[in-house]
Amino acid sequence: MLTIAQSLPDRFSVDANQKKFGLRPVNYPEDMPMLYRWMHAEHVVEQWQLHLPMPQLKVHFEKMIVDDHHRLYIVLCDDRPIGYTEIYEAYRDRLSLYYKAKPTDMGWHILIGETDSVGRGYIKPIGMMISRFIFEHTDAKKIVTEPDSKIEVYKWVTDRFAYKIQRLVDMPEKKAALYFCHRDEFYKSRGYLGFYGETLES
Repeated sequence: MLTIAQSLPDRFSVDANQKKFGLRPVNYPEDMPMLYRWMHAEHVVEQWQLHLPMPQLKVHFEKMIVDDHHRLYIVLCDDRPIGYTEIYEAYRDRLSLYYKAKPTDMGWHILIGETDSVGRGYIKPIGMMISRFIFEHTDAKKIVTEPDSKIEVYKWVTDRFAYKIQRLVDMPEKKAALYFCHRDEFYKSRGYLGFYGETLES
């Protein structure tokens, strides 16, 4: 029987800001040179801490791919790979050690790997796309995220799409900001409503 994460569709896309943003599965090992380059990019290293030699990075991704509470995707902009996201079942993730998770809770991690795509305002439509993808294709009532509290860029998503901070959490590798996004609040958020009527740009 497939897990929640493994039951997610292979592909999803939205149109926003005159761009097409999409998801496709990570192709292993074909995507490894690209993922290696992204993980060694200066703007990614501090947050992800996966600037490993290729053999060790392959071991990491092999473990992730066979772990059935995750689903790994490449983020596309106009069909060009620009980033990477992990969508996971929070109840079966180590994050459940830090809050009282429910079996339907889902979470995600994101990186924008291509340097020419950083600072372009893409994180907002991508965050909206991933949130919508989860709510449309699972029974999740809540999405959780735990970015490093020092990373300011996530506030552009959290403030706009009803992600509300719960508290700071001391994890081994970071002081995380624990956010909850509830399904009904997401669909009423100014970011989601803006997807249909207003620009997603600030």
